Amino acid sequence: MLAGCGGGNPGTVPTIGPDEVKADSAAVGALLELERTAVIAYEVAQGRLRGAARTVAQRLRGHEQAHGRAIEQALGSLGARVPPLRPRSRYMAGFPTVTTTQDALRFVLDIENTQVSAYADALVTIFTPALRVTVASILAVEAEHMSVILGELHQPQASQSLVTGNAPT
Repeated sequence: MLAGCGGGNPGTVPTIGPDEVKADSAAVGALLELERTAVIAYEVAQGRLRGAARTVAQRLRGHEQAHGRAIEQALGSLGARVPPLRPRSRYMAGFPTVTTTQDALRFVLDIENTQVSAYADALVTIFTPALRVTVASILAVEAEHMSVILGELHQPQASQSLVTGNAPT
């Protein structure tokens, strides 16, 4: 029975070498770019949203900004360089045309779905325990975002918010 409880000395911290730190820095650097993309995506979406949906988008954009700051701090704690912000046009290069409320909501749902998938993939590759906690926490919030957006689309929220990042959007 105790074997299933994690075993080992609870005070043991795994040794993280320079190669692991470099890999972790690369993984979260890519996540930072997704967060920066999400912030701009929400700005674009807000231009097509009104009322409660616009308020929701503003709130979720704020969350994405906070996620970006958390990742920047995590990179700093690893002793890694924070990648510079790219020009806005580079983040928007692959954005679809957003002309309606439905377009805007589906667009940010797709962004969130991409983030969930990326965070889930990164979570299993990260070596640094504290960084794993940060990534897992943000992953949970991104899944919550999907649920909220699905609600704005008047779609079932639980079926896609308990996510793998592969749900059709």
